[in-house]
Amino acid sequence: MNKTVRNVLYVLIIIICVIAIFVGVYAQFFKREVDNEIGYEVPSGNGQTNVVTQAEIKDGFKDLFTNEFFDFNYDDTGIQKIDATKPIVFSGIDKFERKEEGKYDIRATIPSVNISGEVAKSYNDITNSIFIKKLNDIMTNTTLYTICDVSYTAYINNDILSVGIMASIKEGDSAQRLLVQTYNYNLKTDTNVTIKDVLQVRGLEEKVVNDRIKSVVKKAAEDAQSMQSTGYNVYERNLDSEIYEIDNVTNFMQGPNGELYIIYAYGNEAFTSEMDIIEI
Repeated sequence: MNKTVRNVLYVLIIIICVIAIFVGVYAQFFKREVDNEIGYEVPSGNGQTNVVTQAEIKDGFKDLFTNEFFDFNYDDTGIQKIDATKPIVFSGIDKFERKEEGKYDIRATIPSVNISGEVAKSYNDITNSIFIKKLNDIMTNTTLYTICDVSYTAYINNDILSVGIMASIKEGDSAQRLLVQTYNYNLKTDTNVTIKDVLQVRGLEEKVVNDRIKSVVKKAAEDAQSMQSTGYNVYERNLDSEIYEIDNVTNFMQGPNGELYIIYAYGNEAFTSEMDIIEI
């Protein structure tokens, strides 16, 4: 084999290798692009990440509401409780069930934050003004047959107590409504915890989280528009709304494995069960 032929073969081999590398890199980026269309990466709990869909995230979030408080053996001896005989979070209204034919069917378990001080008191006041008031209104004032379910969940992660309350309400022929209220409390400093506090503790950049929020909401809005074009009634998101800015996030909580859930429960303001859940 002369030198010219040998050089040509070397060049061909190099070109083939470059093409192979390009195809491999393209395939990885293309796969990631497709994955992002159906979901996004979340921690799996073993140091790795899984790609999950928004529907799976919402179902998993709803499954957390089992009317239990998971303290993970947290030492609460230094916390001043309202009732020293009870845990930090307990069922203030436990398995409340009322049913009157043709009027209402209620099943509710509502938590109470058992900590002395103004911050914890404000949480319980909010619970009363939203959920207890709603139960009373249903039983005394409603003229429409109403089905109402209320449940809660609570966890401690990194000295932060997170409490979530969810209510599903169906009044007459109106659309089902889903309400979610959360509280986050620093057990060491006796203060309310903001989303920025959590991001700082977890070492998360605000811009990265904000981009995730807008990406998830934009995809949900596009899916809703597609469904609307086929005749379905859907909840329309305003992508220009300031609620999607990280500075305005107030509804969030940490889950059993330290997951951060940012929650847009549109039923808090409208008759809809639609939610967007950003899990990080």
